[in-house]
Amino acid sequence: MRGKDKGMTQQTGSPSSFSKSQISETDFEKQRGISHVEVRTGLTQVHILDLDSPTSKSRLKVMKVVADAKISLDFLKLTPTGMSFVIPADQTQLIADTLTKANIKNQLATGRGIVLVHAVNMRDEEGMIAGILRQVIETGITVDHASDMHDRILIVTDESQAERFKSLIEKGGVNGS
Repeated sequence: MRGKDKGMTQQTGSPSSFSKSQISETDFEKQRGISHVEVRTGLTQVHILDLDSPTSKSRLKVMKVVADAKISLDFLKLTPTGMSFVIPADQTQLIADTLTKANIKNQLATGRGIVLVHAVNMRDEEGMIAGILRQVIETGITVDHASDMHDRILIVTDESQAERFKSLIEKGGVNGS
């Protein structure tokens, strides 16, 4: 059916005949570039080391042990001989006891935080991720782990450095170039 037949108005004319509200971004579109930075603290990073071969089977054993203990994990990363992830700090003793009981070699790094840098289409912005990492490392902030998604980069760092990292980005010290 044509728009005219249903009482709808038909848009005609050149682009200059549209009002500003008709050609501006819609509510769900966001400006490119860094939109905001978020810090999550109160975490422990868990490194699982020297798993037996086949590593994939050993990883599944670790995941089952962690799941059976009802430990919530996030930010899972596979390594050549193990894996790492973060957990809430209040589960540190539980994970230590659980892994020791299961004879799983591990290292725990307490006092960790995650800095999330949000930017629309981050992967499409040439050099943005590299620029963020370069600037942060140049300022002496330790990066324990980094991972990107389409609209953000997540970086695990020492909790004491997380706010400094956030401040650096919010002051424009990181521009992706």
